[in-house]
Amino acid sequence: MSKEISRRDIFKWGGIVGLGAMGFSALGGCAAEGKSTGASTAVISDGVPTEWDEEADVVIIGSGTGSYTAMRCANDGLSVIVLEKNAQTGGSTIFSSSVVWAPCNEYEMAEGIEDSREEALAYIEALSGETFMPDEAAAFLDNVNAAVKNSTDIAGVEWTIWPAGIDYSVFLPGGKVRGRAILPKVGEGETSIGKFNTPVIEAATALGVRFLASTPAKQFISRTNADGTIEVLGVVAQSKNGLINVRAKRAVVLASGGFDWNMSMMKNYLRTPALYSWGISTDDGDGQKMAMKLGADLHFMNESFLSPGYKKEFEDAHEQGKSQLSTLIRDDAKRGIIFVNKHGKRFTNECASYDCVARSFGGYENDGENRSWANLPAWAILDQSGADGHTFNGGELGQPGPSYTKFETLEELAVACGIDKEGLLAQIARFNEYAERGEDPDFGRGQDYYGQNSIYTSADYEGPFRTLQPISTPPFYAAEIVPVVLGTMGGIKTNAQAQTVDMDGQVIARLYAQGNVSGIGAGGACYVGGGGTIGPGIAYGEIAANQIKTLAEWA
Repeated sequence: MSKEISRRDIFKWGGIVGLGAMGFSALGGCAAEGKSTGASTAVISDGVPTEWDEEADVVIIGSGTGSYTAMRCANDGLSVIVLEKNAQTGGSTIFSSSVVWAPCNEYEMAEGIEDSREEALAYIEALSGETFMPDEAAAFLDNVNAAVKNSTDIAGVEWTIWPAGIDYSVFLPGGKVRGRAILPKVGEGETSIGKFNTPVIEAATALGVRFLASTPAKQFISRTNADGTIEVLGVVAQSKNGLINVRAKRAVVLASGGFDWNMSMMKNYLRTPALYSWGISTDDGDGQKMAMKLGADLHFMNESFLSPGYKKEFEDAHEQGKSQLSTLIRDDAKRGIIFVNKHGKRFTNECASYDCVARSFGGYENDGENRSWANLPAWAILDQSGADGHTFNGGELGQPGPSYTKFETLEELAVACGIDKEGLLAQIARFNEYAERGEDPDFGRGQDYYGQNSIYTSADYEGPFRTLQPISTPPFYAAEIVPVVLGTMGGIKTNAQAQTVDMDGQVIARLYAQGNVSGIGAGGACYVGGGGTIGPGIAYGEIAANQIKTLAEWA
């Protein structure tokens, strides 16, 4: 192992160590609260800081699914520091419904639901298409239930099958109508939001994990070995007192989330023109940027987990820097609502899974003078009958919420919204004709299992009529809608051992990754079903923890 400082080392320090000051660190920060090393600079010797402000066996960046890995490593007897950018621990996971997608789990087995590893692999492959990674998919399936069990054994989380947990693309080979999506048990009238990560963080803390909130990671500390491979030794972080060096004696785990609040990265990378997020506002790509500076390879940077959303909801939330859950994902399967583009045409099966619906916004048109996104801008339209039968946008029966504007006629609505009037009238006439018969020859709405059994459809009706109803009773309502990111998928590339790799495909020693900062880990660019983010995230946390406990300290 070479201890000579190379030009590559200097580059990876990203200006922290200058060419004219190779013997000194400009990190010069104070330690986190509770430990003070003064404001002196740390001397660099052989590419390694001679002074560290904090140290632990394992340093984890991000406290979302990374909290699970922290708990696991601490349960193995290792010391752990978690660096969290936000003032509150938990990341986006603390606000999630805590659902985990875990094929072949013990709870579906106990109910006699048939499932197999082969079926789950077939489903992931069919859903991932050309992005399918068989080794990574197998690693996810082989570890996700161990993570579920450990969350019970260590943190006391009790699980049950999510009754509404239909695989989002159940029509594909290997898809299941029930059983793979599980969530923590809750009392009557309680919500499952936060019921996974909260006890995990509590258990990790009890095991000695130190959560350093408001302490964002800024840079990897690394060296280049004689064979040209990169080895990560620690992290530069920003404490309230200044920059600090945090030594990771065994490994660093990157679990910092997506880049869905970084508008520049969203515009540069995503293929779907989404500018809004319902993730936590600190998800602005710090981990991805750190990985790029390190020389890591990236993948799936054009991919994200998506949903449709009301534009006004997200504009209001973003002005306040708040995370916003979309009410539209609970509205679009209801009777009496459709989505149309500026030509007045429907462009999607509104009752499909929210990820599938949102991907429909991404088409581009090149037709005469029309050179733009085909389905942006777009609107949700409903009539008074629909509004009387269901609540929309958090409003009341008979009166949709604040995203909607009321119009006496469809013609008035079209003019005000800038929708082609003739196109809209023709589209609604066509939709109504078939909706009366329970048919949708254009997009198949209500014709498949998901469309007839989604939790958000109208339970008082049968078959396709649970989601299909003519739009003909004035007045009418319109709300502008947009694609929204639940979380970006792209980031540092990992292998089936949760190890990260560089641009040459070589493993970056002592650096692991999980969750939305790493291409999620389900084995392809896909959204498998409810819990399709947390499940792969904790599965790869399980893999990382098992790898790390075998490592010796670096010297």
